[in-house]
Amino acid sequence: MAQLVWEQAREAAKKVLDESWDQRIPVNVEQICRACGVTTYKCVMPDDLSGMIVKRASERDAKAFIDKEEPSVRRRFILAHELGHFIERTVIAKDDEYGFEESRMYGRGEKDYFPHEFFADEFAGAILMPESKIEEFWSTGKDPATMAQLFDVPVSAMRMRLDNLRRR
Repeated sequence: MAQLVWEQAREAAKKVLDESWDQRIPVNVEQICRACGVTTYKCVMPDDLSGMIVKRASERDAKAFIDKEEPSVRRRFILAHELGHFIERTVIAKDDEYGFEESRMYGRGEKDYFPHEFFADEFAGAILMPESKIEEFWSTGKDPATMAQLFDVPVSAMRMRLDNLRRR
């Protein structure tokens, strides 16, 4: 039976965390990117982009570009999302050359939500908000807003992660 996209994303995130995470919260996503072979850059991006990742076959590392004008919690999520694209393309699809761009309008009502984007979002949530830590914080009575601060993510991302964990 084929594995569902969200299952692949969570499994891939768990593997990356097992290999690269020092168990501290908030998760150091830039350190994890470096460990995976992704060089990160903060720069001013065109008005319609918040991030992108590019890997050329001739280059050793992928390059992730994040708009430095985004709020820090959003930059962290964008970077984890780009890392999700990297993992999906290199580990699962075995591609050595690709590129993805994240539009600022992404997730704000577009009709098309492709499996690549779903994977990257699910992966980002699982990397930045590890399920084991969510369970630990939830068991001590922490609410979503408090957990969002601890994980250094937007409250909306924390709520989405909690909803996704409850559904699956």
